[in-house]
Amino acid sequence: MKLGFIYAGQGTQYVGMGQSFYENDEDCKNLLDNVKLDFDLKDIMFNSDEKTISTTRYTQPAMVAVANMATLLLKKNGITPDYVCGLSLGEYSALSAAGVFDPETAIQVVRERGLAMEKAAEGVESAMMAILGLEREPLLDICVGCDGYVSIANYNCPGQLVIAGEKKAVEEAGQKALDHGARRAVPLNTSGPFHTKLL
Repeated sequence: MKLGFIYAGQGTQYVGMGQSFYENDEDCKNLLDNVKLDFDLKDIMFNSDEKTISTTRYTQPAMVAVANMATLLLKKNGITPDYVCGLSLGEYSALSAAGVFDPETAIQVVRERGLAMEKAAEGVESAMMAILGLEREPLLDICVGCDGYVSIANYNCPGQLVIAGEKKAVEEAGQKALDHGARRAVPLNTSGPFHTKLL
């Protein structure tokens, strides 16, 4: 049997992420201690607040650091993937797991990526939202009919699509999706209109 690892994109970050890895494994501690950035990554990951950890410039290096620590721990326990893939930011964790980047380089690259994405989204009050239980065509029609820019940004799987764009338009589309039979409209913890023309 083959084993694949799938690495997450932004939106699953939280204060304290990776702290147990850091405190309980010397290799994970060394990995994080050796990352050279222009801010204290450990402090952001372990001691900041939800708003700070969810700011793209910090979220991206934090998530890739945690993914690398998890991959390292799995490898130490004899679990290695035959295949890797990642969603959005997760692609960089997958590249690191595949040996394309060493962990420190991957974390430094996504730090720059996060800064660039943040700059590109400056001045746009934006949002992302997962729409559950509504098909693509009705959601496309809803997006076109909203006041402001909103589009489908991610086709995660049948029955789970993500919309993104200007905040008011995303909120309007989310409500219309519910009115048209979507089971849920879940705001995502992101700080930019990722995967849209606004970025």
